[in-house]
Parts: sequence; C-alpha cells; structure tokens
Amino acid sequence: MRKLKELTPWEIGTIQNRVFHLRESGMSYSKIRETIMTEFNVSVSKATVLRWCKGTHNTFNKTKRVNLKPSPELAYIVGVYLGDASVSETGNYQYRIRLKVVDRDFAQNFERALRAMGANPRTGFERNRGRADRWWVEVTNKELFMFLKGPKERLSKTAGTYPKEFLRGFFDSEGTVVFNRKSRTLYVSASNYDLDVLTLCEELLKRLDIDSKIYLHRGKGTPVNIRGKMYQYNSDLYRITIQRRRSVFNFYRAVGFSIQRKQLKLKEALELLGMFKKEHQCADMAK
Repeated sequence: MRKLKELTPWEIGTIQNRVFHLRESGMSYSKIRETIMTEFNVSVSKATVLRWCKGTHNTFNKTKRVNLKPSPELAYIVGVYLGDASVSETGNYQYRIRLKVVDRDFAQNFERALRAMGANPRTGFERNRGRADRWWVEVTNKELFMFLKGPKERLSKTAGTYPKEFLRGFFDSEGTVVFNRKSRTLYVSASNYDLDVLTLCEELLKRLDIDSKIYLHRGKGTPVNIRGKMYQYNSDLYRITIQRRRSVFNFYRAVGFSIQRKQLKLKEALELLGMFKKEHQCADMAK
C-alpha cells in the first residue's frame, strides 16, 4: 500500500476532494479512512483525515505547484530529461531536477521552460579542473519529479502533442552535427541507451517529414577511453542519425537547436551544400 509522501500533489488533491465528499455525506472519519485505503490503495491515518476535514492542515503549504498540462515548455523539459538532465531524491524528501551543460544558452532555455511552468529554478556556474566548466540549472519540485519518473506513456503523450519542442530538447541534450567538407557529408545524430526513447524520436521526426535511422553504436562490454582511463560500456548504446540532405534541412527548419553554436554549424554546412539555393529554386518553379 502506498504512502502519502509517495504521491504527486495532483493525486493527493484528488484524494482530499474524495475525503471532503465522503464527509459531507455524513461518513465517519474511521469509515472515510477505510474507504480511501480501499479505493486508492493509499495508507492515510484517521488524524490526517480529521485535519483535512477541519481545515487545520494543508498538504500543499510547502509544495510549489507547477502546470503539468501538455505545453511546449513541458515537452522541451521532457526532451532534456530523456537526454542530459538528471533527477534524484535527496534527504528530507527533497526531489531535485538538475542540468549541467557547457552551453550557457542551453541552460538559459531550460531555466525559461521551468519558470514558464511555475517552477522556481536556481542557476549557477561551476568551474572544474578535470573537465570543462559547466553551467547548471536546478529545481526542487516533487510534482515535476514524480511526473518525469512516472509512466513513460505520459511523457510520450506530451512529446507527441508538441513534437518540435520535445525533439529540440532531446537534440539540445544529445545531438551533434557532423560535417566533412572534403566528402561533403553532413548528418545530425544523437545517442541514448534507451532504445524506446530513440524509437519515439524516430516516429516524431517522421511526422515532420524527417527520415532517420537507428542502429547499435556501441555494444555492451565495448572498451572506451575516458580522460586517459579505460572503461567498458555497461549497456548497449544506440544512435539515431538524420543523413539525407532534405531531411537534415527539414530538421534545421522544423526543429533545430536552441544552442547557437550547433544551430550555426548546421546552417553553415547547409549553405555550403547549396540547400538554401535549392529551396529558392523549388519555390520559383512552383510559382
């Protein structure tokens, strides 16, 4: 049986409303407690039921509520979460979402998305001798934490409602632009250990007329050198690649990066390949 501390504020609000309704019908506190345990599989004390009904305790006094209805900002956050962002439960039931990145504009975009939802993130800059310095964004919010850690179906629904923003968040996190001037080869790719995440990206890209391909990039046990030390991949690492020039161009137009250096690199490569000229030519022919 679940405990109240394990529930999202939305779930607790639903239970509270049920408690009020049962009390208005004349049910005793003990009977209300038993009914809630049966209907919601949640352990709640008689004292808590009593305090709720008498209005002497508000579960949300210390909870910062956020808007979890599907939105462009939430879709972007989901994309970043499935990429670079991390979530953790610290002491005293602190539920933290954190992003540490090299690009300041990436951190700022993530911060703006959090604020648009009603969260109150903290930001800062971290110097590190062993690796590149990082910008960080951090927010403590149980409601958002429980949403991100919850069923993948809810994340997929948000991503599907706003595919461009979701994909931008994911490719901001994991995406890279590769351009070889000599061979005139250009592609955009992203790697992830979760094949389901890349499959979702593939489906959403297809909706935007962007062809992509998923393949196994590094198998479990493959050796890798990280800053002079040898390690092994603990799981299979998959990669999604957008390689057809028209699809790369469509990605630039429809999705793109909020990270300026990546977006600029992609634009310059497309210009060198004459993709913008070809677009103008097609437009002229259509007139």
